[in-house]
Amino acid sequence: MKRFLVQTANKYYKAVRTWVLQTESRFLIHAFFFLIFSPAEAIVLRQKRETRLDAHMRTLWKQLYFSRFGTVPLYRVETDHPVAIHSDDHKWPRGTIQNNSINRRFNLKLYAMMGFRPELTLLDLGCAGGGFVRTLIEDGHTAIGVEGSDVSKKLRSREWDTCPHHLFTADITKPFQAATADGAPLAFDVVTAWEVLEHIPDEILDGLIDNIRRHLRPGGYFFGSACLLPDENPLTGAVYHVTLKPREWWLERFARFNLHPVENHNFEIEDYVRGNAIGLTEWDPRTGGGFHLVLRHQP
Repeated sequence: MKRFLVQTANKYYKAVRTWVLQTESRFLIHAFFFLIFSPAEAIVLRQKRETRLDAHMRTLWKQLYFSRFGTVPLYRVETDHPVAIHSDDHKWPRGTIQNNSINRRFNLKLYAMMGFRPELTLLDLGCAGGGFVRTLIEDGHTAIGVEGSDVSKKLRSREWDTCPHHLFTADITKPFQAATADGAPLAFDVVTAWEVLEHIPDEILDGLIDNIRRHLRPGGYFFGSACLLPDENPLTGAVYHVTLKPREWWLERFARFNLHPVENHNFEIEDYVRGNAIGLTEWDPRTGGGFHLVLRHQP
């Protein structure tokens, strides 16, 4: 019952926010964001605050991490653009600070899809707090996260404090190369981008997709979510969702880079890391909130 009420409240809240953003009344927009949006954001942040148990577990994980990987960097990301300085997500950071999404159901489905191979390699673009990357590392796999803003890195928040050898910053729309510490280029079995695609302007989107293609091994998979709901904050002027396009539009765009849809897979809505209709902040694909992409690199 609690889950149903939370999902219903989330559904109507997002519907009202979308309607308000589409009105031409600046008074109504500013009133909504001042009286409703800002308090709602504060509630969400309070829910995400670290408990005492979380702090103890984080300390334990940090000790295990450094005993396992040492203090010498293992990887690097080579780029001429270490921060997405023109992105509103960096100028008015929100998601990069708040989001640390994980979903063990996704990990288990992914391992099964990949034949339970002993070591899986994964690159997570727009990794925010790095929680998803951490879960792969905990399971014994190799995972690297790349985030466009350096706010979390500077704050050493979330997993930027607990697994720093695996998290990096770069403008993911500009050429970059993930590599080992000695400079050997890395290719991955899987690349993911959760709640990232809609944040990238159309005119620089090809740069992101090319980075995905170049970092995937032939036959590798791309998983991503794309929200269709507008997201901006008139109080700051930030516009976070700038490319709201239907699934078919995205499929055509990815197909130019030999990334094609996988139709026969076992992933369900609740399995994905974002857009899984679980909790207060997740949208539901069944109500038009967005969609997921499962693509394969087919050179």
